[in-house]
Amino acid sequence: LEARKRDDDNMASGVGVADDCVSVFNDLKLKHSMKYIVYNMNDKMTEIQVMKTGGKEATYEEFLKELPENDCRYGVFDVEYTDPKTKASRNKIAFFIWCPDTAKVRTKMIFASSKDELKKRLVGVACEIQGSDAGDVALETVVDRLQQI
Repeated sequence: LEARKRDDDNMASGVGVADDCVSVFNDLKLKHSMKYIVYNMNDKMTEIQVMKTGGKEATYEEFLKELPENDCRYGVFDVEYTDPKTKASRNKIAFFIWCPDTAKVRTKMIFASSKDELKKRLVGVACEIQGSDAGDVALETVVDRLQQI
C-alpha cells in the first residue's frame, strides 16, 4: 500500500508543461521584460501553455482582467512594493492559481492537481496565492503575503 501511494503521488494529474512556460518565466525574472504571465490549459486539458504576457509597463489591474469569472488560470506577477521597515522598493514574484467557484468542477480539479507541476519549474517564485474571488487576489492581500516572507 505504501509503495502504491508513492507512485500515485509522482503521477500527479498527467498534465504536461510546455517548454516556453519556463523560458518566458525566466525572461520575466531575469530580464524584467514583462510584468506578468497568464497560463492556461490547451483545449484537451493535457498541457499548460503561456496564454498571455503583460509588458513591463503593465498594471496589476490589467493582470486581474485576465482572470476570467467562470474559468481557471495560473499566473505570475512581478509585484513591486515598498518594504515597510526599510522604506526601500522591493520586487517579488507571486504565483497565482485562480479557480473561481463558478468554474466547472472538472476544470478546478485538473488545475488544482496540475499546479505543482508548473510551480516547481518556475524557480524564483516567492509565494503562492490561491484565488476564487476578487478579495483573494487584491493587491493589498498579495503584498501582505509577500511582506511576511
